[in-house]
Amino acid sequence: MDRFVSLQRKIAPEIARLLDIRYSILRHVHFYQPIGRRTLSQQLTVKERAVRSELEFLRRQGFVSVSSSGVTLTQDGEVIFQELGQYVRELREFARLEQLLERLLPIRKIVVVAGDSRRDPAVKKDMGRAVVRILREIVEDGDIIAAGGGTTMVEVAKAIVPSGWPKHITVVPTRGSLGEEVEIQADSIAVEMAKLLGGTYRVLNVPDDLHPETISRIINEPRIKEILELIKTARIVIHGVGTLEEMVKRRNIPREEMETLESLGAVAEMFGYYFDKDGNMVYYTPSMGIRPEDLQGKKTISVAGGANKAQALLAVVKRYSREALVIDEAAALKIMEIEDRGKEKWQ
Repeated sequence: MDRFVSLQRKIAPEIARLLDIRYSILRHVHFYQPIGRRTLSQQLTVKERAVRSELEFLRRQGFVSVSSSGVTLTQDGEVIFQELGQYVRELREFARLEQLLERLLPIRKIVVVAGDSRRDPAVKKDMGRAVVRILREIVEDGDIIAAGGGTTMVEVAKAIVPSGWPKHITVVPTRGSLGEEVEIQADSIAVEMAKLLGGTYRVLNVPDDLHPETISRIINEPRIKEILELIKTARIVIHGVGTLEEMVKRRNIPREEMETLESLGAVAEMFGYYFDKDGNMVYYTPSMGIRPEDLQGKKTISVAGGANKAQALLAVVKRYSREALVIDEAAALKIMEIEDRGKEKWQ
């Protein structure tokens, strides 16, 4: 198979582009079915005429069904979607790319997911599934799992299939809640994960942007103190990584503070701590919950996608070793470029 893939890449590179669009369509239909053709076109940022043409081909092959309610995958379509996913990995040499990244970074296991999550939301769902597969490998009876917030973590929670998990799992948030949509707050994600894992949850129900004096007053309240202790003793931590621009929006950071962060060279945020491109902590916002140094000795799974996250990822993962990192193809290639090991040097 490897020899055939290598030969195809050399003699017929245009096939890779055709596979890419068809795989993207199948993946999108898999996650969002039934879905309208226009919606599919808009979400994939592909012209509707091209989408209609590819759907007609897939329909004739018996992989999709098109009706008034939208497009769905047939049983054969579900099978070919899974098989094609593995073929795409081989065609793009993801196994080799993952090995190179694992040599560069202090991470035991790196998983690269095909596509760009900034362009195709289905990629983020695939990343969520990859995180859950890793979680299944490491979780044990009685584990405490600390879950972060954010849109990618929402997909991690949604990807959990509620069966076959160890018993007595407790899920807690990594920290308090930001001033954002309830659905993407760490508290909400911890609750959803616990329900699907068949475990229990404990949440802080405390905003993450309290004044330091307020934090010092409530941090010793019995309920808060108990939950903070659970968070600190979590054996598994799953979290996303924020860019400076992203966190300015999520935290409603005032202009003066933003200018300070920029002057300090901050490029990444994790748990309220800001890091420069070399992984040095340059700023932090007082909060309750896990701290970067608490990750030592824990099974930490980081997840993020998009080329814009590459520098932020490098900033936070170089300083503290991790069990696993799940990224999309766009982030992986950008990391290689930043590390001066661009795509042309590993293909």
